[in-house]
Amino acid sequence: MKLAGACVIITGGSQGIGLATARAFGRAGARVALAARGAEQLEAAAKSIRERVAECPQVLALPCDVADGEAVRRAFEEVLRAMGRMDVLVNNAGVSLYGEAEATPVDAVRKVMEVNYFGAVNCIAAVLPVMRKQGSGVIVNVASVAALHGVPFLAAYGATKAALVSYSQSLRAELHGSGIDLATVYPGYTETELFSKEEVYGAVHRPAGPYDSPETVAEAIVEAVRRRRTEVVLSRDGRRLALARRLAPWLVEVAMVRLAKALRDGQR
Repeated sequence: MKLAGACVIITGGSQGIGLATARAFGRAGARVALAARGAEQLEAAAKSIRERVAECPQVLALPCDVADGEAVRRAFEEVLRAMGRMDVLVNNAGVSLYGEAEATPVDAVRKVMEVNYFGAVNCIAAVLPVMRKQGSGVIVNVASVAALHGVPFLAAYGATKAALVSYSQSLRAELHGSGIDLATVYPGYTETELFSKEEVYGAVHRPAGPYDSPETVAEAIVEAVRRRRTEVVLSRDGRRLALARRLAPWLVEVAMVRLAKALRDGQR
């Protein structure tokens, strides 16, 4: 896909993977529209692209909560007015939640689902009519390695991403022949600000790392769009998990039990 001059909408675009992805598309000559909740941080992100990415011809900042369908509709209408089309949507906005499933309040699980899953669905609903009219477009749904198989203490987060994966698979088949492609990207642990804001339930801790950089994930997203790829699993551990699930699912179960023990702070 030719990216120069294309309109790329990126949710969660004010930091982390979203901002790195906006910069990567900008360096390829694309026009970028960043959507995120925090207006001040969002404008700072847009300004940084304008000042540091000379190849990017246009940057638009859209304060928007993706969990609010009406707010998404209004924001995306602004993109259409400013840029005239919608070529790529990167559904990256997300919130994290970490901890023991039985210690996690149901309302907290619902909150994560509203952003990570329904937020993506809201954005897809806003771009599809435009892409169908154009006869072209690419939707990128940023999932997680935790959607390949349930990971200890990521039950709620992984469930939101697994729901997004299933939705993506169904929608991809329905869009066949429309000129609209759909890619699902599965990052592993990535060094972003997401973890500093997450809620944690129970006496558990995250693996020590090393984690991938946001730039690594961003480049994979851009390449997925360029090459019209359907699924991209990132990180060495992610690819190992995908392979083990196919060849030795029992081994995955054993590994997850061991991981749960290693990440729990003290035994029950």
